[in-house]
Amino acid sequence: MNTEPDSHRLQRLQQILADSQSASRASEERRDPAELHLANVPLERIREVTRELEKRAGEVPDAMDVLTMRVLLNDYTSAVAQLRAVARLVEPRVDAAASPIQEARRFVRLYDKHRASDGRS
Repeated sequence: MNTEPDSHRLQRLQQILADSQSASRASEERRDPAELHLANVPLERIREVTRELEKRAGEVPDAMDVLTMRVLLNDYTSAVAQLRAVARLVEPRVDAAASPIQEARRFVRLYDKHRASDGRS
């Protein structure tokens, strides 16, 4: 049974939040919007908050657990929003990269068709 006082758990949660805010400020120098969104996904914070919850696995949830779960759910919501934004930003790039490949495929098919009609293999 974990008998750690709520005040210590609250302090640790506050420290996790403070550490992640300073880390996200350091990433603001990125220029590419997709990179900026990816940098804003709070992966390390999600890991640390999850660890805090795992420490109390098997115990009856209390008010601190509820607060910690709320922080974790908010981080997951934020991560999903950031990743959706990245997908929207990157989609035109992927489409643009696929265009020359599709054009080359058409050319190869036409070339193969032309060779087949000439009787060459």
